Amino acid sequence: MKLRHVAQSLVFRLILIGVFLVIVGSAARSYIMSSFLREDIAAVVAEQQTALANYVARDIGHQIFLRKSRLQQLADSLPAPMTGEGGGMDPSFGTSSPFEALFSGGLLLTNRQGRVILDTTRFEWSSPAADFVRHIAATGDGADGVLISTPIKVAGDGVAVLPMTIALSVSGQAPWGHLTGFTYLYSPSFLGNLLQARLGQTGSGFLLISPKDRLFVAASNPGKVLTSTPDKGINLLHDRAMEGYRGVGVTRNAQGVEEISAMVSVPNTDWFLVSAIATSEALGTVDRVKAYLFQNTVVTISLMVIILAIWITFLLRPLTVATSKADQMSKGQAPLSPLPGAGKGEIGVLIGAFNRLLTKLNEQQAELANAANHDPLTGLPNRRYFSGRLREALETVQRQRAIALLFLDLDQFKPINDQLGHEIGDSVLQIVAQRLGNQLRSSDLVARLGGDEFVILLSDLDESAAMSSVEEIADGLIRVVTMPFAIAGAQCRLGASIGGVISNGADSVADLMRWADQLMYLAKEGGGNASVIRHAHECEAMAA
Repeated sequence: MKLRHVAQSLVFRLILIGVFLVIVGSAARSYIMSSFLREDIAAVVAEQQTALANYVARDIGHQIFLRKSRLQQLADSLPAPMTGEGGGMDPSFGTSSPFEALFSGGLLLTNRQGRVILDTTRFEWSSPAADFVRHIAATGDGADGVLISTPIKVAGDGVAVLPMTIALSVSGQAPWGHLTGFTYLYSPSFLGNLLQARLGQTGSGFLLISPKDRLFVAASNPGKVLTSTPDKGINLLHDRAMEGYRGVGVTRNAQGVEEISAMVSVPNTDWFLVSAIATSEALGTVDRVKAYLFQNTVVTISLMVIILAIWITFLLRPLTVATSKADQMSKGQAPLSPLPGAGKGEIGVLIGAFNRLLTKLNEQQAELANAANHDPLTGLPNRRYFSGRLREALETVQRQRAIALLFLDLDQFKPINDQLGHEIGDSVLQIVAQRLGNQLRSSDLVARLGGDEFVILLSDLDESAAMSSVEEIADGLIRVVTMPFAIAGAQCRLGASIGGVISNGADSVADLMRWADQLMYLAKEGGGNASVIRHAHECEAMAA
């Protein structure tokens, strides 16, 4: 009996032709492994490139931040206003080690009339310095008061410098002058190491790009420094990056070399950094593995192909029925259902395992359906689910009843993210979501649109008293949001601006969302921590 069971075992029969199956397996592995390795290594390289790019971008952003801070310190130390030759200034102004290291190109101080008060720059001016400062003040970019200008090549030695300018004023009055700091791009304390970095033997490396100026600010290839970026249509991945895409992609550079490129934003600037490595170097292992497997299997496969064709047909006969049923299900010709033949023995165990996998697949499909309708961070419904519920509510509004849509945007949330980190910010969003849900009725719905924006659907409202009810609910939502947050030992405070629209069901989802968003901005423009509620017909009249 035992011998019979052994003889019927698929393992026993496979052992008889084990050597043949190993050879076939080698041929299959040559293809499967190369595909797997290519995808796996490409994913690892992409992650490494992204991590490397983020590290370098953060370092550059930190260097920019240090220079902005130092320039602000220098501006705060100036006696104001100054109109002469700087006689009232500290003789050591801007010459201490920290400032000299940060502003390696020197400082330029001009008054309101464009007269140069102080010039410690180490290069020649091709045009009056005052004209240059006025150009920076008019075209520079900087939301925190420090304007970052387009990098330039200075006269004389042609070295590239990055100017940063801050307007000097007293008590909110008109600026009495400008202070400009210059940093050599090639300075080791700034971008010097970046300019020398190489990734691999093909010359790939880093590119620091200013999309506003369409300019290569810095590059591992010195020939690209302060040159214009490619015209639109030449490099599609570059075009996407210039339009705001940040991530990983594969493209060909100007030399025709295919590269894996990671693009990340540089903090404290509108620049972005590209970290690239040639795919031929990143994925060279795959080609070597394929060549090795091919050399060791080609002769054996050619000798055994006829024998294997006969034996595989015989050995896989027990799986014919199950395979046919599975094929019909994969083509949609039959509903997903357990395969027949589950039981003992290898084939029975295999079919049973397939049936269990099928059960798990159905469960995962249900989970995916849930994930498609909910926000992964807060667990709240997302925009897609909320829009469907809002559409249903509009279609089912009864006579003398109404619904309301509230658009809530958090005030002062960005400082929490910037100062305490995104993890703390995520925790705050989760707490806000919980507070909003606890504040509403079971028939109401709160959803997260993204970022710090939430929407609330209030249904089954008495049309005659809807305005007072909605305003009371909005005040309650603002009240719970403004309650302090104690997270990671820090006390956080938020505000909320709410725009609300009351509808009797005669409006579209798009109109209600647009009106609520516009009203929210009215509340925010009024100082925040407030709500602006209107009836839909009022919003329609204002739009007209």
